[in-house]
Amino acid sequence: MAEGICGRISLFTDFGVPAFFSRTRLGYTGEWMNPDLPFLLAAQIAAFFIMIFMGFVSVRTGIIGTEETKGLTRMLMYVITPCVILMSYQTEYSSSVAGGLVLAFLAAVLVHVILIAGVKLAGRFLKLSNVERASIIYTNSGNLTVPLVMSVLGTKAVMYASTFLAVQTILVWTHCFALIKGTSGFSWKKMMSNVNTIAIILGIICFFAEIRITGPLETAFTGMGKTIGPLAMFSIGIMLGSSRVTDIFRIRNFMVSAMRLLLFPVIPVLLFALWPEGLLSDDSRLVFTTVLLATAAPSAVIVSQMALITNQDYRSASGVNIITDFLCIFTIPFIIWIYIIISD
Repeated sequence: MAEGICGRISLFTDFGVPAFFSRTRLGYTGEWMNPDLPFLLAAQIAAFFIMIFMGFVSVRTGIIGTEETKGLTRMLMYVITPCVILMSYQTEYSSSVAGGLVLAFLAAVLVHVILIAGVKLAGRFLKLSNVERASIIYTNSGNLTVPLVMSVLGTKAVMYASTFLAVQTILVWTHCFALIKGTSGFSWKKMMSNVNTIAIILGIICFFAEIRITGPLETAFTGMGKTIGPLAMFSIGIMLGSSRVTDIFRIRNFMVSAMRLLLFPVIPVLLFALWPEGLLSDDSRLVFTTVLLATAAPSAVIVSQMALITNQDYRSASGVNIITDFLCIFTIPFIIWIYIIISD
């Protein structure tokens, strides 16, 4: 099975997702957990690592200089990411998912409250740096979770994943950015004028008002969004090209990775399993499964990107991202399996 999937890895299509990510090839049966998930994750991660290696080689051979990394990073953060956010809301509105969206929002807020408070407490005992704290709190809920949700749970669940992404995006450009910079607060004016926040607001308006982006605008935004996966991985490779291997495979990075992938995702599992089925939404189990997939995802690429442009320890963030990208092939199915066992 694994050989068949890996043999079909092709060029990226939608938002940087390999073409083998389709419900047909997945063999979706309506189950909450598909046994083929580890193989699909392995294939996607393998494709990501090839792109990372390309960026790494480009720096080591002198094709790209390390000084060019910030320009690529800013393009990802301020041009491509907003396109992805805006187009993620181009989904047909249905009143049947309204309760699910509310529940997904509450669940996403609860997860981030747990993560922020828990990491703050753990940081006092483990002397976690600000970059390490951000690496634990924020996940790759965009270019990994969304395609995974689409493949395993279907299009309705993508709406719930987008709700999680919206909550995280707001926190990324407020709490995360302030945390990495080492400042105690943030400016509401800067947050509201941030192009990513604007994209979220416009996306929500378009969704509820049933406004569709079509024609050249759709082509342009979708086309830019398709590059997020390859460019995000390529930028990590560039940053790693200027790093030492010992900066990646440090024992401390593995400790941070274990907290990101296992320790903190288990807490929401226990809380979601206690939620009465059908309360607020008939899709409560689907909502929680989607949120857990986002919660158990690898460390967010944007943490290393923010660390780079603010002159912080981006090597540590990149190391944690690489480690969690690989280990999540084992930990994500494990977290979902725990939730299924406890909630049944």
